[in-house]
This record gives sequence, structure tokens and C-alpha cells, in this order.
Amino acid sequence: MKVKLFYRLARYTNNRWGYIYWQKAKALYEANTGRPLDYLCPILLSDKLMWLTRYWQHPLKTMCADKYMVRSYVKEKGLEHILIPLLHVYDNVDEIDFDALPNSFVLKCNHASGWNLIVTDKSQIDSTMVRRKFAAYLQTDFSNYFCEIHYKNIPRKIVCEELISHTAPIEYQCWCVNGEPDSLLVCRKNFDGSYDAFSHSCDFKQLYERIEETENNGILKKPEYLDQLLHYARVLSADFPFVRADFYEVDGQVYFAELTFTPDCNYLSHYNMEFQRRLGAKLILPEKYK
Repeated sequence: MKVKLFYRLARYTNNRWGYIYWQKAKALYEANTGRPLDYLCPILLSDKLMWLTRYWQHPLKTMCADKYMVRSYVKEKGLEHILIPLLHVYDNVDEIDFDALPNSFVLKCNHASGWNLIVTDKSQIDSTMVRRKFAAYLQTDFSNYFCEIHYKNIPRKIVCEELISHTAPIEYQCWCVNGEPDSLLVCRKNFDGSYDAFSHSCDFKQLYERIEETENNGILKKPEYLDQLLHYARVLSADFPFVRADFYEVDGQVYFAELTFTPDCNYLSHYNMEFQRRLGAKLILPEKYK
């Protein structure tokens, strides 16, 4: 009798947690987009991405959101040669031996987005402060911020990779729908911390799908390795209804950056409605997986 009561309470607690979690997701969506979220009949890309976040919780998604485990996925796909060289993986901050690291490197949390530290000269960093910051990161459930649930069950680690460039590299973000590359967002960061971002078709014609997007004016030319990059994106996106496959380019070499399942937390506030409707119509939602 006590066992049955325990499982009933567990189910109630889980259902209650889920209700609160997804009500929060809906509230955040409306606050950031000015539109109510439509789960029942999603049309816009942002609505469909919110549907996928809630109703397509495939374990492969969690694996590939993990900044460490995704490396295994890339290797399994035969693309190990585009991985940024790995230096170390740490379970806690006490394992980090800064003396043993090269002068430049990158530290990143595997269970979050943007929790990174780029070190160009380790003599200029305060190792105590770095440890304190990353210790706080490791204790934090990143999925709670914007209800990106695929981050929730990632075993938390700190990944240390080689620094492939001392200046911000050009980034190619390939929007892949139903396993096929659809378009690219090409980003170039500036010295003042801002960045230029230009939307392009897969044959590198500018699309002007971002709000207030300016003309490229030849700032970014069609890369010679574009077909190769699109091939990588096609291989890495084959298992997902939607994913954005991100790559860096440094001195003509393409490097894998990450797989992004919830771009801009699914709000897509920088994109116009034409883009939202076009990709929304193209994205075929799978059966629910929870």
C-alpha cells in the first residue's frame, strides 16, 4: 500500500513540475515575442521549435547539446577531422591545472550555452576567480533559465579545447530542416564586440531575413569550401527534424562549433515573419517523443 502511494505521489509531483515548467515556457515566449504560444496548431518556425522542445525530447538531442558528448556523435558520423582539438575534460574545478595548460585555450561548460572563457594569455587571468566562476556554473541547472529542457540531464563537466584563433573567426550557422540544409547565417565579429550577421541561401545569395539586415557589400564572399560545409551540415542534421549546425572557419579550415536546437531560445526575435513562415511551413513535425 505504501509503495503504491509513493508512486502516485511521484507521478503527481512530476506532472505538477511539468505543468509549472511548461507554463513558464509559454509565459517567457509571450513576453519575448509579444505573441501567445500555439502548441495545438503551430505555424511559425518559433512555434514549431517550442513544440519540439516540449514534445520531442529524444535522448540524442541531449547527447548532442552536451558540448563534450557531441564530439562522440561527430566522430560516429565520420567527421572527427573537423573537431577542435581537445586538451582536457574536468569533472570539477579542482582538477584544472593551469600550469599544465598552454598559454592560450578555451574553457567551456558542457551543459549550457555561452558559459565559456577564451584565454589568449593565461598570465593575465586570475585562476581563483576562474575556478569560482566555473564552480558556480557547475552548480546551476541551465535549463531552468529559458526552459531548454535538453540541457537538464547533461552530466556537468568543464571542457578545455585549443584556441584555434586569437581573433574571432567567421561563423557559419546552417539552418537544417528535415535533415537538409536550408540557409546560412554568416557572422563576423568586430573589434568593438559587435558583429555583422548576414542571411544567405545555400548558393550564397543574400536573403535579408534578419530584421534590419544590411547589404553584405562583399564583406563576406562565397567561401570555396561551401559545398563541403553544407555536406557536413547534412550529415550532422540527418537524425533531427530541426537543428542548426554551426561551424567556424580559420585560415581556410572548417571546424565544428556546435549543434543548436533552440536558436535564440526559440524566440527568433531578430528574424522577420517571412523567414518564420517559410521555415515553419517547411518543418514537418515528427511524432511526439517524451
